[in-house]
Amino acid sequence: MLIHFKFCRMMEYAVVSCMAGRTNITKPKNEIWFLASCVEIYKSEKGISGQEAYNYLRKTGAVDFITECWEGLHTTGPLYIIDSIDEYIRNHSAL
Repeated sequence: MLIHFKFCRMMEYAVVSCMAGRTNITKPKNEIWFLASCVEIYKSEKGISGQEAYNYLRKTGAVDFITECWEGLHTTGPLYIIDSIDEYIRNHSAL
């Protein structure tokens, strides 16, 4: 539970910092919030921590996929999002 709280606080800080212009994050806040939701969905489905999920998605390039496709993805359900992320990783990752 503490790790989950820390991850949520980290994402909250990233969003607030982005909104306040204190970081070089160039993604709009709605994309950041959606990314945080996807990380939560992904970690729950895969049985890993939020930090592990985020690191894996970043390493595979799926973070960019999620933020670039958020407008379409956010209208779907969690299972479709998981399947889309996994398919992206299978087709585009060198891991």
